[in-house]
Amino acid sequence: MNYYYLVAGLADISFDNEKSSYSVSAFREEIYPSLTEKDRRLVDLIFQQYDQRNLLALLRATDTNLSTESILANASLCNNNGLLQVEQLAELIMAAKQGDKAPFECPEYLYSFLQQYFSAENSATSLLEDKLQALFYEYATKVDNKFIATWYQYNLDVKNIITAYTARKYSLDVTNYIVGGGDVAEALKTSGARDWGLSFAIGYLDSLMAILEDSDLASRERKIDLLKWNWLEENSFFNYFSIEKLFVFVEKLLMVERWAVLDKEKGQQLFRTLIGNLKSEVTVPTE
Repeated sequence: MNYYYLVAGLADISFDNEKSSYSVSAFREEIYPSLTEKDRRLVDLIFQQYDQRNLLALLRATDTNLSTESILANASLCNNNGLLQVEQLAELIMAAKQGDKAPFECPEYLYSFLQQYFSAENSATSLLEDKLQALFYEYATKVDNKFIATWYQYNLDVKNIITAYTARKYSLDVTNYIVGGGDVAEALKTSGARDWGLSFAIGYLDSLMAILEDSDLASRERKIDLLKWNWLEENSFFNYFSIEKLFVFVEKLLMVERWAVLDKEKGQQLFRTLIGNLKSEVTVPTE
């Protein structure tokens, strides 16, 4: 489905006046309800990642005293960008702990993670975030939308390359840290080559490796976000009024909001670039 007037009518966004600045919460209120159910589920993937972070934060905070009351008492740890309220997360956690079925419809991978967390096989020393991310990426890279599935595979590959680079730097066994599967993950686990034999297959590898040489962690993180920003622009160039265009807008919006908090001036520049590029690409059809 095409969203001609939703895309063309996106409000100007400015950080100059916080009260009039467009935000992710405004998108959720104004545009999200107009999407088809199928397209909402695709955009939900973006917000589910905040549900994951919220879930992990609550589990860690209540590990030694897990109860509905203790979970709710830690509601302040949750990011508002998530789809699930803290009360719903508490329901899921307690249901999984008691071995019950999920009390309401939720992403299957999310409840599967909780079931594994409370199972006898669960190890206290396991990396919870890696387990949950592996389940998420397995789900997200198989969605019925080629652009979005490819976007999540790209994110997974970038994450794993960064992990492999760090593991090599500190002489760690990389196989313990690579998340998910795919050709890139397999090469990172098995190849001893400097580029893991990936230079010809991954056009962005040299750029990413150069970024990882930056000793300033904040600068490096920003450059990684810009690398992802450029990927979104290049790969969505021919998506004009589709769900892909709105999906990209939300992803960019989250990046801008993040950096606006850390660096208002640079965040504002990114935001203007986002809106300028979007408007230059969009013309409402006469019909």
